[in-house]
Parts: sequence; C-alpha cells; structure tokens
Amino acid sequence: MSFDQVLNFVHSQDAVIIYAILVVSAFVENIFPPYPGDAVTLAGAYIAGEGQIEYIGVLVSVVIGGTSGALFLYYLGKTGGRRFFSSGKGRFLVRGNLVKARKLFSSYGNFLILISRFLAGIRSAIAVTAGLVDYEEKRMVFLTLVSCVLWNGLLLGLMIYSKSNWRMIVDVVKQYNLILIIIGAAGLIIWIIRAIWLKRRNSKSQS
Repeated sequence: MSFDQVLNFVHSQDAVIIYAILVVSAFVENIFPPYPGDAVTLAGAYIAGEGQIEYIGVLVSVVIGGTSGALFLYYLGKTGGRRFFSSGKGRFLVRGNLVKARKLFSSYGNFLILISRFLAGIRSAIAVTAGLVDYEEKRMVFLTLVSCVLWNGLLLGLMIYSKSNWRMIVDVVKQYNLILIIIGAAGLIIWIIRAIWLKRRNSKSQS
C-alpha cells in the first residue's frame, strides 16, 4: 500500500476514528514489523497540518499504541516465552542463548530499550528479549515510553518543518525502516543457522 493510499484512507475518517487508527497502527507495528506504522503516523501528521486533527493528539495516540505493543511483547516473553526458551524445546533454540541475552541486557539493557523505537524490525525482538531475561518492569515501561515519544516526536517535527518537502521525509523514513528490517531479517537468519549448527554439533559430540 502506497503512502497516498494510506493518506487517503485515514483522511476520509472522522477525527475520533483517525486517533483510533493511529493507536491500533502503532500497536500492530510492534507485533508485525513489516506493517507500515510510521507511514500511518506521517499521514496523521499531514492531516494534523490541515487542521482536521491535532498534532498533540497524533503524538499521544501513537505513543500509547507503540508503548502498549512493546509491553505486550515484553509480557509475552516474560511468561510463556521465557519457559519455552529455557526448556530448550524450541527447534532452533539452545539454552546458552538465554545466558548470553541476560549478559547483554545486564550491560546494555537501558540503552537498547531507549533506542528500540528507532530500530524498525529489531525493536520487537528487543521487547521480547527484555521479558525473557526478566528486565525490570518499571524501567521497561519508562524507557519504552521515552523511546516512543522521541521517535514519534521526531517524525511529527520533521513533517511540521518540512512544509512542501514533506514527501521527501516520507521517502527517507520509508528507506530507513526498510534497511533496518532487512538487517533484522538477516540477523535472524544468521542466528537460526548458527543455532542449528550448534545443536547438531552438540548432538554429534554426545553420540
């Protein structure tokens, strides 16, 4: 779906519906990273520039949706995901990865959560991993909220000051997110391949 199609769809709705769309969109983007949540946010910013809705309403809506989506993944990792990971039942999982994740978050957890909203395609994994390693709940909420405010505030600020060049902002954000999603997908593939290799190596050494 092109940005113009997103813009036309959102633009045709009433103000209350637009805010609801922004909340749901920001939430879904965490669950399904390829979903163009930022495009919807930028469409909301454009419509706010026309006076149909308010900029602050756009910011509050996407921050609520984005924070809620990240926390959903966090609790998913903290409950069933953590037990599944540590049990080693997952086909591509090894117990040593959980230990490594704990060490990583012990050293860089605050920084990872703070920049997570800037990392399309990777932030979902960060949120789940935070739950897996039992990252502090209150800190998770606060830093995720700050991250969402910073990123979405940046998007809205760029749209406000870009004026006639707003389409350039849309294209830049689109390319930025695409690159990060590709990097995230490549990293996931490498991790799976490495996990399979380690599992096979361990199986051979035990036989």
